[in-house]
Amino acid sequence: MTPTATELQHRLADECQQFIDVINSVPEHDFYLRPADKWSIADVTQHLYLSARPIVRLMTGPREVLRQWDSPDVASHTYQELRTNYENVLASGVKAPPTMSPRPEDTEVEKRELVKRFTGIYQALSEATDTWSEEELDTFCIPHPALGKLTVRDMLLFTCIHTQHHLRLLTIHV
Repeated sequence: MTPTATELQHRLADECQQFIDVINSVPEHDFYLRPADKWSIADVTQHLYLSARPIVRLMTGPREVLRQWDSPDVASHTYQELRTNYENVLASGVKAPPTMSPRPEDTEVEKRELVKRFTGIYQALSEATDTWSEEELDTFCIPHPALGKLTVRDMLLFTCIHTQHHLRLLTIHV
């Protein structure tokens, strides 16, 4: 079953809080440490911000902009379907595109600034959802760089799945 807009908003808030709880438990110095060929926690925080920002921009802009991606090819997915699709794409070796990858200068700020960016964009995403009907969430699409064309509902659900993915990776190292 696909989640409602309200369920998505609650899930976004929960995922955001879980992520914040984990990163707040990490000392400032460790927040910026980059394990061999991996992102630091600061980098991951910025990556999640960069990934959510275009969704907010598209959801708060005119609906006509979204028409360029036509109608969805399939109905909105369940959590498990979308998570499985994402895990399969990750298993194939797909990495974040440069536009969603943190630049060093993006994370050369205090931890609280990165946390503020992250929480602000997730709050904006939740608020943007208020302006969409259930029907519109399934009618309009947003392209995902690895998963292709997703309904707006799927893109919101993906944001939750994506946050959980990085949260799982962080808890392994924290």
